[in-house]
Amino acid sequence: MNRRGHLLLGCLVVWLWVTGNVVATDPLPSWNDTLPKQAVVAFVQNVTQQGKAGFVPVSDRIAVFDNDGTLWAEQPMYFQAMFVLDRIRLIAPEHPQWQTEEPFASVLKGDMKAAFAGGEHALLQMLMATHAGTTTEEFEQMVLEWTQQARHPKTGKLLTDMVYQPMLELLQYLRDNLFKVYIVSGGGIEFMRPWTERVYGIPPEQVIGSSIKTRFEIRDGNPVIVRLPELNFIDDKAGKPAAIQHHIGRRPLLAVGNSDGDLQMMQWTAAGSGPRFCLYLHHTDAQREWAYDRNSHVGRLDKGLTEAVAKGWTVVSMKDDWRTVWPEASAEPADTVKPSLVGKWLVEDIRGAGVLDRLQTTLQIEADGAVSGNTGVNQYCGQAIIDKNQIKFGPLVSTRRAGPEAAMKQESQYTKALEETASHRLDSNGQLHLLDNEGKIVLKFSRMND
Repeated sequence: MNRRGHLLLGCLVVWLWVTGNVVATDPLPSWNDTLPKQAVVAFVQNVTQQGKAGFVPVSDRIAVFDNDGTLWAEQPMYFQAMFVLDRIRLIAPEHPQWQTEEPFASVLKGDMKAAFAGGEHALLQMLMATHAGTTTEEFEQMVLEWTQQARHPKTGKLLTDMVYQPMLELLQYLRDNLFKVYIVSGGGIEFMRPWTERVYGIPPEQVIGSSIKTRFEIRDGNPVIVRLPELNFIDDKAGKPAAIQHHIGRRPLLAVGNSDGDLQMMQWTAAGSGPRFCLYLHHTDAQREWAYDRNSHVGRLDKGLTEAVAKGWTVVSMKDDWRTVWPEASAEPADTVKPSLVGKWLVEDIRGAGVLDRLQTTLQIEADGAVSGNTGVNQYCGQAIIDKNQIKFGPLVSTRRAGPEAAMKQESQYTKALEETASHRLDSNGQLHLLDNEGKIVLKFSRMND
């Protein structure tokens, strides 16, 4: 064999090795190799591979997922309910009548049983008090700030970390095979949209949920959408297939849920012609998560479980079919600051009041957490403790020059805001926001060119 032949043979061997390894890559590594995983893979291969009997064009590859209890946890109560309760406590000083008015009085006393004793009426009261009256942009900001710091009462994890790793893998597996994936949830559509793309990779236009009515207005010369204290649509049970038809206009090929609230979505999906796939997540793992089904007050799975068994739908036992439940914690060393934070930042706003145009107040963050900068009058330096989205500034050392009254006032406001900082986030425009313990933005920065 000549040199060219050896070269071609070598390339062929490498190609076979690479393609063989690609084929062998497990798309669902957090799933045990049990029947549910095998059924998922077999279905996806059947509908996506040319020449297979069940091949489905890309345009019809629609997958719908419930959210609460399916993509993230839902115990001991729906996470949006936690948001409602936190909002009531936060804005209670603006509503002194709540001290004696139910269900708010019970919330403020910490008596959740009494707060929810009023059933649907009490829940609607709390929802409207905390979800209406704002613009859509204001509400989005509230949700973003809350999800940056809200933690689970049992695990201590951020709620946005209480997502199921096997489901994240399934979402990606479907996207890799050109499925368009939607969330179809009983949760609030405007509550989910601010964070689903970051957490699940699902953009806001592919999120379907319950909603309240809105109205277009001009406020201070600016067009806004205002959220009204009136229900628009409940995306649960029979509402789910109706919402799918309204928003998507195609019957799903695959549906995933965990409760009786998803049953009609499953029935609608299964009734389509050709291959269809319905999957129920059964919460059976009391050690790693929670075990509940037919008698649970949250995420009850009773009629759905019976019908799934009768119709041969796939039922995933969390205990038996999942190797892991939660995503692994970040391997990033605790003493290393994320590269996205490192660099020089310019203060653009202090507590929503803006800043003096003629002053440049800056913050320099180093990879080891060292901080320094200029208040506009004085130089300062110190150390910050940064853990994921949490940040705490230690005592700062600064020069003691005097300046104009307005500049000194801004310096005082800036240093006080640093002292009260508890967490941080980067928005979609790359701005750095520092937030206090209540989730309120105290400082906004833009990145400066080095």
